[in-house]
Amino acid sequence: MAPLLAIEDLSIAYQLGDGRDAEAISGFSLHLERGRIVGIVGQSGAGKSTIGKAILGLMGDNARITGGTIALDGTDITRFSEARFAAIRGKRIGYIYQNPMTALNPVLSIGEQLIEAIEANTTRRGGDARAYAVELLKSAEVTHAEERLAKYPHQLSGGLCQRIVFAIAIAAQPDLIIADEPTTALDVTVQKAVLATLKKLAREKQISIVLITHDMGVVAQMCDGVSVLWRGRLVEHGPTAQVIGAPRERYTRDLMAAIPTVDHKRARFDVLDSFEDTPGRRRGIAFLKSGIAAGRDGQSLLSIRNLSKTFDAQGGRGTSGGFRALDGVAFEVFAGETLGIVGESGSGKSTIGRAILGLVEPDAGASIAFQGRPIAEMRGRRDRVALSRSLQCIFQDPYSSLNPRMNAGTNITYGIVAQGLVSRAEAKVLAQDLLEVVGLPRAAAGKMPHAFSGGERQRIGIARALAFRPELIFCDEPTSALDVTVQAEILNLMKELQETLGLTLVFVSHDLAVVRQMCDRVIVMRAGRMVEEGNADEVLTAPRETYTRDLLAAMPRIAFEDA
Repeated sequence: MAPLLAIEDLSIAYQLGDGRDAEAISGFSLHLERGRIVGIVGQSGAGKSTIGKAILGLMGDNARITGGTIALDGTDITRFSEARFAAIRGKRIGYIYQNPMTALNPVLSIGEQLIEAIEANTTRRGGDARAYAVELLKSAEVTHAEERLAKYPHQLSGGLCQRIVFAIAIAAQPDLIIADEPTTALDVTVQKAVLATLKKLAREKQISIVLITHDMGVVAQMCDGVSVLWRGRLVEHGPTAQVIGAPRERYTRDLMAAIPTVDHKRARFDVLDSFEDTPGRRRGIAFLKSGIAAGRDGQSLLSIRNLSKTFDAQGGRGTSGGFRALDGVAFEVFAGETLGIVGESGSGKSTIGRAILGLVEPDAGASIAFQGRPIAEMRGRRDRVALSRSLQCIFQDPYSSLNPRMNAGTNITYGIVAQGLVSRAEAKVLAQDLLEVVGLPRAAAGKMPHAFSGGERQRIGIARALAFRPELIFCDEPTSALDVTVQAEILNLMKELQETLGLTLVFVSHDLAVVRQMCDRVIVMRAGRMVEEGNADEVLTAPRETYTRDLLAAMPRIAFEDA
């Protein structure tokens, strides 16, 4: 059978500002038959998304195909004009974005967006288009499909929004879908349902799918074949069970070695650490040690009692008819430990962090005490500034959490300069020292955020949090958007810094394997309530509660039926 998609010896280059070409893809080939799913994996910057954009004709003005062909059903599309690409996008090639909240228009209802796609790419109009929109939502397993048409993206969960993106992508019954990291920000139960929907659509409607991802568990669960990219070159390709189960190439083996598992806890991941023992790094460590209190290991640092939070329809203070995000949560965080908080989207994980950091006010009767003193009593400016120094946060998205108008050095030290902790002259050297602490070169201080990779930006975010010399850091999904090797480097870095500095971490993640590697204890949240708490090794290997067992069962596993 002739392949639906045939990529032969494809090479792509990006033009740099000085006029030189930088090769992004070199000699890549891929054949994909109808109804089959192929995964493209590799580190950030390997060229995965570039290939997807080339298939769609969306590479940008500074990119060009320098060799090879891309054939769709036997027709070479590499020389298509924009008008010819526009004629096949949506109709013959669908696209599923990584972040459904940015892919959907926030000011248009779901119905408006879906019907617009239907009318642009099919002959259906009016009531027929609306009825088809409902049918598409149902085929993507969106519950209450008719009611969802009137909703706006912000009123729906990430999992529902991703299924709606699926519905838009299949509106014209395309031959091919490019799915670019479609489950990155989803929790394990939603991810399982979304992947099952995607696989069902491929099998039932004979849609071919190119799945771009850094999650090897997803590849093992979803893909018939897999291509491994390294710096724009194809290093290994074959049936999924062969490539993942018995990789031939060292690079593929390194990718597999960087994957965290729930079954086995490692002291460190087997990747090269990015930091060296330099004078600057030693100065940075000495600066951090001089301000981070030590010697209280095992004592309660943060105490939470009866933490509840109710949002009304406008997201304000609680009302009897509002949404109860947290309900009677109580736990301790002990100095020097890492406490993990897990659960589905909407379970209350991030709301706990916002309450600890003072970004939302709990309902009456709640108590949050830091170092034995209720945070509610810290109302004066001096108290609040001191508390903000002691409690810091590492955010999920390292790009949006950095100020794009400030260079890396200023991002790191702006807050401590504003609070008068260091002078501007001291801050310049300190920023360079802290960059070395997190494994980046001193020269990186002068670069802007857009010039860094996702992993490098996250290191800058860690350096910024450390600059305050906090005693507790709230880590909100700090590695969810990173590929497996960069994730392993960041997790190794955080472990090393915790051991060196005696940090206390509260680690929120939907990745139970990451939590197993990082955490001493774990709390399992469901619908705003704690359903299980205990030693991380015990909870994640022998859970008592059915809900925890269901979370573990929903994790994508690297296992094959014929293995």
